[in-house]
Amino acid sequence: MDALSAHLAWCRSLLRKGGAARGDLAGGLTAALVLPTIEGGYGLIAFAPLGSEQAHLGFLLGATGAAVASIISLLAGGRGPQLSGTSAALALLMPGLFAALLADPRFLTPGGQPSVALLLAFAGLGIALAGLLQIGVAWSKLGRLARYVPYPVHAGYMNGSALLITGAMAPHLVGLPIGLGRFDPSDVHPLALLVALTALWIALRPPAWTRRIPPYLTALIAASTLHHLMSLTPLADALGPPFAAPAFAWPPLDVLAPVALHLGDGLLRDMAWPLLVFVVSITIMSSLQTALTTSTVDEFIRERRDDEREILAEGMANVAVGIIGAVPGAGSSTRSKIAIDAGAKTGMSRLIFGIGMLLALAYGLQFMVLLPMAAIAGVFLAIAFSLVDAWTRRATTVLGQQLRQGRVAGSLAQSYGIMLLVAGVTVFVSLPMAIALGTLIAMVMFIRSNSKPPIRQVVHADRRSSRTIRPAAEAELLRQHGRRIAVLELDGALFFGTADAADEEIEKLAHRCDQILIDFERVSEIDASGARVLLQAADTVHRAGKHLLLAGLSPRDPRLRMIRDMDVHNRLADAQFFSDADRALEHAEDRLLATLLPTAAEDKPLRLDETLLGAGLDADAIAVLESMMTERRVPEGQAIFRRGDPGDAMYVSVHGQVGIWLPADPGAAAGGRARRMVSYAPGVVFGEIGLLQNQTRSADAIAEDDVILLELARPQYERIAAEHPALLAKLLLNVGLLLSSRVRALTDELEAAQAVG
Repeated sequence: MDALSAHLAWCRSLLRKGGAARGDLAGGLTAALVLPTIEGGYGLIAFAPLGSEQAHLGFLLGATGAAVASIISLLAGGRGPQLSGTSAALALLMPGLFAALLADPRFLTPGGQPSVALLLAFAGLGIALAGLLQIGVAWSKLGRLARYVPYPVHAGYMNGSALLITGAMAPHLVGLPIGLGRFDPSDVHPLALLVALTALWIALRPPAWTRRIPPYLTALIAASTLHHLMSLTPLADALGPPFAAPAFAWPPLDVLAPVALHLGDGLLRDMAWPLLVFVVSITIMSSLQTALTTSTVDEFIRERRDDEREILAEGMANVAVGIIGAVPGAGSSTRSKIAIDAGAKTGMSRLIFGIGMLLALAYGLQFMVLLPMAAIAGVFLAIAFSLVDAWTRRATTVLGQQLRQGRVAGSLAQSYGIMLLVAGVTVFVSLPMAIALGTLIAMVMFIRSNSKPPIRQVVHADRRSSRTIRPAAEAELLRQHGRRIAVLELDGALFFGTADAADEEIEKLAHRCDQILIDFERVSEIDASGARVLLQAADTVHRAGKHLLLAGLSPRDPRLRMIRDMDVHNRLADAQFFSDADRALEHAEDRLLATLLPTAAEDKPLRLDETLLGAGLDADAIAVLESMMTERRVPEGQAIFRRGDPGDAMYVSVHGQVGIWLPADPGAAAGGRARRMVSYAPGVVFGEIGLLQNQTRSADAIAEDDVILLELARPQYERIAAEHPALLAKLLLNVGLLLSSRVRALTDELEAAQAVG
């Protein structure tokens, strides 16, 4: 019902100025008038190995294929004014296949000529199979991989294709007949070059007054007019031949029939490899071009479409094109731009273009005798020039400047070298080989980019402490002995290309440190090789009698599941897991302090003079301060104060730890959660900022154990200020020392983090 409503709305827009239907008619028909010669020209390139007598067939199948592909891509679910057609890269795949097939005498007639019907059948079979493979690529979402092909590789394809087009059109630039077997200087027509250069110049730089006419059409008309004017002069013999237009015929539907006749004689088996190369090459190039075209057209129409859907539609179009033996196609940004500039707005422009193209071929081919081959060659030179992208031109200029100055940027030279390599293989070997090489380069570049050292930093507990604020004596002990704790931060993917570096570092630390903390917070992925190396490292740590702590792996984390699945020898039995590195580091510090301060294990409350607040006070001052403070007992998990509460007291814990938490933002997404900012060990003062500045609390204070607190409320604080100024001065000094120690710890942590950069 929605589709019917959309079609009715489209029909009604015919009556409205600027409506979608009027734009689609104008855009589709304009492209249908401009593109027959261009599409047919690609067919000439594709069928060049079959000789001059098959040039007409190539022209017809090239143009027919574009029309059929555009219609089928719409019916298969394509959206938007994205036209289909062949390209240099796709057309140039067919000569390679024909050359491989013609090497077998079974593809020759008894007279030694190519068996066109059999060649078309095998080519059509390959194109149809490529279309089916494209459909599979779209369904499996593999088409998105086209986005990850490095740009220099893609530029190499295009630049190589541009050189091949130039080579294919070179004979026509000097007026040589189609299919000339041997070069003879007497066959050269020098004025054909003038006609070709005229077409090239106008196609690249059309006059301003022709702005509403597509540049390629303007170039063909102008160059053809020049050719016919000169043919009226004595210089006529120096002009090249006109295009001999073929007679139109609807493509047959039994093109693939000859393949069935050879199913039992082994021909299909013997030709499986060149056919497979052809199929895979079409699939890659068509999918890549369609994905890039979809992105480009989306920019033109300011709409985002599904590129997988467009690849699937082009796959179905190639199945249809293969059945009629035409030239393979893909989405085309050039053709689409012609239609969009003329007003095309919706997918109906595809149908109008396809029908218009078929009508133009059926009733307008006889007029193509007016087109000289030199003019067509000039337009194709402009197409070849447009394939050389702006990056290649700019990079060539920049590299030239750098070479003259004696300095070359390594990254630019590497990218440019990859582009030249792929372009060279395209020209001197084959386009399928260039595609295979480009794919390999893409894989190598991906592995290289992800094979950076997995170790972000190694820092010891003397430089980086947990967020647990401890009494000065304990903090000093950790500063003195902190190198016995190592924190190893991993970064990126941990896979076969990076895991060995992590293993080597862990083994080194196992010989120097008592506790090794591995932080997985920044690890994006762990494969089987990475998990195996980690398990080997855990075994090394265990055999050395050291302790292994793993942080940043939640129980349901797929990375942890991978490690657990590989742990068939239970090597992680002695390892300890923590939700984050701070919790793990706090645990490691507690373990280290337990070995340095055996009495710290006694579970009894501190005296006031053992806390940071009462440090350095004499007995009288301690007695006064104790009389001003109130003891509070807070069970584990209960709040001492909440964010937004009045800052009317400061506290010192004499038993149990207190965590300061930043609560989750109520307006945040569902994934938002509270974060622990810091933890205070027994003896540390907290809540002093709110009291001194008379401000509300900025975070929650939560008892992480059963806590015993001493509370100094605001009335008692003000009483100390009024009655015991000397005591107040000492209290403020202790608070200042506490704050300075926090700043120092933060500075050490920032310095350690800066060292990573």
